Amino acid sequence: MGKVSINALRRELAGLHDQSAAWAHVLFLGALVMYIVCFLGAAFLNSIYARIACSLALGPLIALLFRIAHDGGHPSHFASRQLNWIAGNISILPSYHPYSVWLYFHNARHHTFTNLRSGDYVWIPRSKGEYDRLSMTGRALERCYRTMLGVGIYYLYAIWFKTMMFPPRTGVRRPRPEFTRDSVIVLIFFFSQVLLLSWGVNGPGELVLRFALAILMPFAIFNWLVGFASFLNHTHPQVPWFSRRREWSYYTGQVNCTVHMTVPAWMVFFLTDVGLHGVHHIDPRIPIWGLDRAQSRIVSDTQADIVFDHWSYARHREILRCCKLYDYESHTWIGFDGRPTTPKIFAQPSALSDAAE
Repeated sequence: MGKVSINALRRELAGLHDQSAAWAHVLFLGALVMYIVCFLGAAFLNSIYARIACSLALGPLIALLFRIAHDGGHPSHFASRQLNWIAGNISILPSYHPYSVWLYFHNARHHTFTNLRSGDYVWIPRSKGEYDRLSMTGRALERCYRTMLGVGIYYLYAIWFKTMMFPPRTGVRRPRPEFTRDSVIVLIFFFSQVLLLSWGVNGPGELVLRFALAILMPFAIFNWLVGFASFLNHTHPQVPWFSRRREWSYYTGQVNCTVHMTVPAWMVFFLTDVGLHGVHHIDPRIPIWGLDRAQSRIVSDTQADIVFDHWSYARHREILRCCKLYDYESHTWIGFDGRPTTPKIFAQPSALSDAAE
């Protein structure tokens, strides 16, 4: 039996595009209020223990707002495109991402060219030759990125700093005024927070503590959460990457190259759509909160092409161990020493290569 097309799969899921307007408003406003409360608590409460608790809560709250911005950008959080735009621009500010830059790389690059190295931009594995040509610092960073803690450093430096805040010229065909505008908005938001933290401060030590608890630690936690999820979404011993367009198809990117990872329910709440990312790639118009209902509908049609796995700490470490570098000729994952860590991955492009929507 031939593979069903992406468009056919999406037609089956069209009824799941809408979510309750009440839920969408409660989630957006509730997350925003909780972020403000915890930000102020981390900065100004008297008890250091309460301040640390607020600080620890801020990281997941930033991730929750980020996923609301994510849905707003597809757009699927609200039925109204205008409300999605407003909610997206507001929700993404605590993660310090210029919204238009993130939309471009996430929608026009990642979703359109998933796991095609000339088009995608996140977690692209290096070849052995590329790794060997790196400086000593570059090789050390590459080794660090593919560790349990290093996934956060990867997102912070390689994605947020180098891509979102300073979009590479090779990744953007022409300068876009909205990129500059949204970057300025992020800077205004950040310095407004710093100005608020300086209100009534008693000495530089207290200002540093406020900054660390209200901004620095939560932002570090957020980067680790997003790095953790994004690594697992498209990196797996059975998931291929492609350097040649002729080997790749849109169906391959969305179905063969996304991992359906069974995870505990609490991980789905805090780690965007890590457990249901494959369904999200098949139909990005489904809100994250409705992806679980879509999962069973598409599995029967695409089961032979989907990579399934069950998350555990041991399994996560095994994926990290196997997926260091990639041999784009033989389609095998290899270690930093160049030795294969997985069998060859045989993922054939579909004859039904749909245009991205």
